[in-house]
Amino acid sequence: MSLARFEYHTEFYPLTYRVQERGWLMFKHEQQTGTPDVAAFLADPERQARLQALGANGWELVSVQPVLEGRAQIGQQTAQGNQGWGVGYAVATGFLMFFKRLIAPTQSQ
Repeated sequence: MSLARFEYHTEFYPLTYRVQERGWLMFKHEQQTGTPDVAAFLADPERQARLQALGANGWELVSVQPVLEGRAQIGQQTAQGNQGWGVGYAVATGFLMFFKRLIAPTQSQ
C-alpha cells in the first residue's frame, strides 16, 4: 500500500473597493465605498497568470478563506449629545488561498 504525500502552499490576494468622488470643484475628494470591486479582482492579469502558473506546476486549489478586518463607527445621535451610538462590522480585505501538490507516493511495509 502506498501513502500519498503532499506539500502545501498559501497565498494572499487583496480585495479592493470601489472609490466614489464626493464634493465639488476644489472640494472634491475620493471616498472608499463599501462595495468590493469584484470585476477588477477577477480581471487582474497578474493574479490570473499566477494561478495559471500554480496549476501548471501541479498545485491544486483546496480552499479559500476571506480575511476580515474589524471596523467601528461611534457617534452622537442627538443634537444635545446625550445619546451615543456605535456600530461594529467586518470588511473583507482579501482572500487566503490554500493549495496542495502531490509530492510522491511512498511505499509502506
